[in-house]
Amino acid sequence: MREIDSLVFEYQHDKHRTRESEALLMLKKIASLVKPIMRRRDWKVGTLSEFYPHQRNLLGLNINGGQKICLRLRYPSDACQFLPLEQVVDTMLHELAHIVHGPHNREFHALWNQLRDEHEELVMKGYTGEGFLSEGKRLGGRRMPIHEARRQARAAAERRRVLSAGSGQRLGGAPVLRGTDMRRVIADAAQRRIDVTEGCASGAENSNELAEEASRNGFRTKAEEDDANEQAIMQAYIDLIEQEERERYGPSYIPPCQGNPAGPRPTLSPPVPESTRPTAPPQPQESI
Repeated sequence: MREIDSLVFEYQHDKHRTRESEALLMLKKIASLVKPIMRRRDWKVGTLSEFYPHQRNLLGLNINGGQKICLRLRYPSDACQFLPLEQVVDTMLHELAHIVHGPHNREFHALWNQLRDEHEELVMKGYTGEGFLSEGKRLGGRRMPIHEARRQARAAAERRRVLSAGSGQRLGGAPVLRGTDMRRVIADAAQRRIDVTEGCASGAENSNELAEEASRNGFRTKAEEDDANEQAIMQAYIDLIEQEERERYGPSYIPPCQGNPAGPRPTLSPPVPESTRPTAPPQPQESI
């Protein structure tokens, strides 16, 4: 059962590179993983595109508030090998935050942190993106009642909780096993934030040129309309997250939405990384 409610209108991958079908599949997978986050805020992306800029540190780009988002999928040192999916998803979350905020200021980092937290909660609860429902669970093509979607989402969350029990703390969406050097984990997470921020070309002088280069090399694939039953599952996971957030923040809780994208997170909570803060122009010295 299909409904016209695509949150991503089309995909664009580099058809001239090796493993091009895998690149398209990766773009679709990334979109499916962040769609619940987008749906909460009524965000839409026109084109989700692969790009492979010559500048090796560039990882992502957002043009015109989500009209086009470009992601580096492949290692700059080897275009035949793909970056880890979770890293590219983190870049996608970063670029989604640029739908609301342009500069990498405190408000931007507060929103990015909120999106990261929501993605981690979805993963911890067993959400794997679209395709969660197998053909045998589609109720004969009929629309799934919301209570059934919630039941399946809660069952998946419980299975995930049992499987991950004893894995230790979590940081950045990945399980941290017992005995791991937490100082190293924290340092790696901080470095990852810096790498993504410094690898963002949104707002750069050559951002349009980079997007046009991706278009010249890209092959467009129109996104399929979203499945109504998968939408129900998606909404069920959103409900689970909002229930936990409501318990955490109390009666003053306001869920994220288009007008309040950061949700309950205080705008001043996350520090802006030192390396990404704008530097003040040097002050002229007085002559003696």
